Amino acid sequence: MQRIIKKLFILSIIGFAIVGFLLVLGQVAGLVIMNGTMIIKSSEYLSTIAYLLSAVAAILGFILHYMKVKEE
Repeated sequence: MQRIIKKLFILSIIGFAIVGFLLVLGQVAGLVIMNGTMIIKSSEYLSTIAYLLSAVAAILGFILHYMKVKEE
């Protein structure tokens, strides 16, 4: 069980980092080409996903902290 939660935790962290990077990249691209709509839309589309993945990572990290550690 701990192994599954740990893998899900790592996947959620990686997903959060990727989505967060895409969010910032979209906003920077919108800023460079001076397109305010692109900045707003990238935030609208990606922020909910980023928030969800970070919340999942936080919950799984909390659970992992309190699980008994098995030596691998």
